[in-house]
Amino acid sequence: MKCMNTHQRLLIFLVIVLALTGLLSPWFAIGTDWVVTRLPGVERFPFSRIFNRTFMFSGIVLFFLCRPLLRIGNLAELGFVSLRRGGGDLLRGWSLAVGSLAALLLAMSVAQVFEPYFRLSLSRSLSRSLSALLSGVFAGSLEEIFFRGILFKGMLQNGRLVRAVVLSNLFYSALHFVKPGEPYFVDDFDPLAGFRHLSYTFTPFLEPLNFLPGMFGLFLLGVVLSYAFFRTGNLYLAIGLHAGWIFGLKSVRVFGDYTRDDLGWLFGSTWSRRLDRDH
Repeated sequence: MKCMNTHQRLLIFLVIVLALTGLLSPWFAIGTDWVVTRLPGVERFPFSRIFNRTFMFSGIVLFFLCRPLLRIGNLAELGFVSLRRGGGDLLRGWSLAVGSLAALLLAMSVAQVFEPYFRLSLSRSLSRSLSALLSGVFAGSLEEIFFRGILFKGMLQNGRLVRAVVLSNLFYSALHFVKPGEPYFVDDFDPLAGFRHLSYTFTPFLEPLNFLPGMFGLFLLGVVLSYAFFRTGNLYLAIGLHAGWIFGLKSVRVFGDYTRDDLGWLFGSTWSRRLDRDH
């Protein structure tokens, strides 16, 4: 890979990660189902979510194994600084994310697209909030390591900031819609399930008007997260923002509900509802 530029190395890297994901995702699906069926009150995960998590997990593991070949830099340059140095950024990111969502909900309430009230019992509210917190920490950390620490940083090696921001976040936002139109589950072990999944994950793109507003909202969030990483030089601010947004979006319906499905371009269309379901 020495004669290749950063984009070519990353492209080959992503293809290898995708192939590994196709092999591992059926095993992860069976293992996840085995665990979930033994935990009371926990719902099964659709295969699309398991596939996406396997993709990011495989990408992170392969990255550490192949980092010298990718020639992306040392761990500190990728944002893996000590918690002592980045803890303040983590807290600031979390506070900014939760605060921005509170302001957004206030605007949505004024616009009459969100009605605030307590929907659930105290026990269910606490359970959902805890689940949202764990999901935010896990998904926020995993996605930031992959999309900002590896992908964005790798594209940035060529020194073109705008192109790195645009391309990495187009991929980041589009990936949230690379899945079947309807969620499905894998009941029995199927070694080809991952590769079969790839054959029809692009069906939502046959009707682009249905997802473009949501993709637009996610793209803007990705730009903010990329700027947070670029500005601080570490992943902690981006992780705090990402985790806080996921926590807020997954717990928002504890405190009210949307009054209509189509939230429009101003509120990112259905992106918030998608994140509520998908993470």
